[in-house]
Amino acid sequence: MSQLDKQQRYMELLESVPMEKLQSGAQLTAYKRLKKQRTRHKRLLQATIAAAIIMIALIGSIRVSPALAHAVAQIPGLKPLVEMISLDKGIEDILINEYYEQINASQTIYGKTLTITGVIADESGMIISYKLNSDEDLTIFKGVKAEVKQNDELVNSTVGSSWTALPEGTYEVENTIDVVASQGMDYSSQDFALILSLRDRPETVFKIPFMLKNEIKASKRFPINKRLIIDGQRFTIHELIISPIRSELKMSIDPSNSKKILSFEDIRIYDEQNEEWGKIRNGFVGLGNYEDEQFSIMLESNYFRIPESITIELREIEAIDKADEFIVIDFENKKIISQPANINIELEIKDNLEIQYKVSPYKKNEHKGLFSNFIDANSEVYNSYSIWISERENHMLIGQLFEVENAERPPVNPVKLKVSRYEQYLNGIGSIQVELK
Repeated sequence: MSQLDKQQRYMELLESVPMEKLQSGAQLTAYKRLKKQRTRHKRLLQATIAAAIIMIALIGSIRVSPALAHAVAQIPGLKPLVEMISLDKGIEDILINEYYEQINASQTIYGKTLTITGVIADESGMIISYKLNSDEDLTIFKGVKAEVKQNDELVNSTVGSSWTALPEGTYEVENTIDVVASQGMDYSSQDFALILSLRDRPETVFKIPFMLKNEIKASKRFPINKRLIIDGQRFTIHELIISPIRSELKMSIDPSNSKKILSFEDIRIYDEQNEEWGKIRNGFVGLGNYEDEQFSIMLESNYFRIPESITIELREIEAIDKADEFIVIDFENKKIISQPANINIELEIKDNLEIQYKVSPYKKNEHKGLFSNFIDANSEVYNSYSIWISERENHMLIGQLFEVENAERPPVNPVKLKVSRYEQYLNGIGSIQVELK
C-alpha cells in the first residue's frame, strides 16, 4: 500500500467515527481540533500525522467497538497499544493526552528486524512497544529475553516480557516490554538501550539505543493510613501513588489475623462520578509479598483526571485458615501424610515430583494451580515450574511439576505443599473514602 493509499485509509477511518462514541470532552475536543488541522493542511498531511489523529481521536471508541479496534490495530506500531487499551483504560488516557513517545529505532540481525516503535515512561517504569519481523516462521520460538540499560548499566528495575502462542505462518509480531521500578525510575540520563534476544537463538541479540525527549511527569502521592476490617481480618491502606502508567496501592496485613490471605481478587477505586478503576489485568499486578511489612497492588491509572475524592473497595479476598496452609506428602512413597479438611481436593502423587488433583470448577473459570512451591524436611524450597489444567464434566483436573533439574539435590521427605490459591473468600466488602483535593 502506498503512502497516499495509507493516508486516504486513515482519513476514511477518521470520517467514520460516530460522534456519539467520543465519550469525553477531551476526546471530542481532540477530534474537532484535528479535523480542523486536516482541512487546513489536507495536502501536506503525512501518514504519520494521520496515524496520530487516529491514535488520539479514536481511542475512546476502541474500547466499545471491536471492529474499529481491529481497524486501528492495522496501523503500524499501534497494535500492542490497542490490545492494552482493551484491558487498561489508563493507557487510553495516556494516548488521548499524547504522553506516548514515538521512537521508531530499528536493528537487523540474521534476517530479523527489531523496531522499538514507542515508549511510555514515568517514575514507576516504562512500557516499551516493539515490532519483530522475521525471515522464518516465529512459531518456532518460545519467547524473548529483554533487558534495559541506562548509560550501559542495567536499570534497577524488573523487566518482563510475554510471548503468546502464535498461529503457523507468523512472520511479524508486535508486543510490549514492561519495566517496573519499585524504588522509582531514574531519569537523570534519558539515554537508554533495549537488549533483546530470542530464547531459542541466544546468538541473535539486538541492542537498540533510544533517547527519551518528552518530559517525564512526576507521580502524585496521596498518604492514606487508614485501617479497615473485613470478616474479622485487619488491613491497612498506607498510600496511593498515581503515575501515568499505573496506580500503586501500598498496603499491609495485620500479622495477628487468623486467616492466611492468598489473593486480592477484586480491588476497585471509584471517583466522585462513580467511574471505576480496577486492578491491572495485564503486565505487573503487584510488588512484594503479603507477609512483607508493606506490599503493593497495581491499579489502572487516572493520572490525567485526578478526582476530588475516591472510594477504595476491597472485594473477593481469597483466604484460608492459617492452619490449612500446608498439605504434607511423601513423594518417595507416594503417600499423603496430612491434608486439612477444609482444602477439598483429591490429590494423587506421581513420579518425578509431579502431583495431580481434582477440584471443583473455578467460579471465575480461571486457570490457576493451587500450590506455589513445597518445602522439604530440610527447609529447602522447590518451586512449581509447570502447570496444566484440563476441564472435565464436573471438575477440573490439574497437574503440577516442581523443579528437579535446577535443584542442587533431591528433596528430603516428607514435604509440605504450600497452598497459594484456593477459591474460599472472606465475607463482606471493605470500603474507605479518601479526599484527594
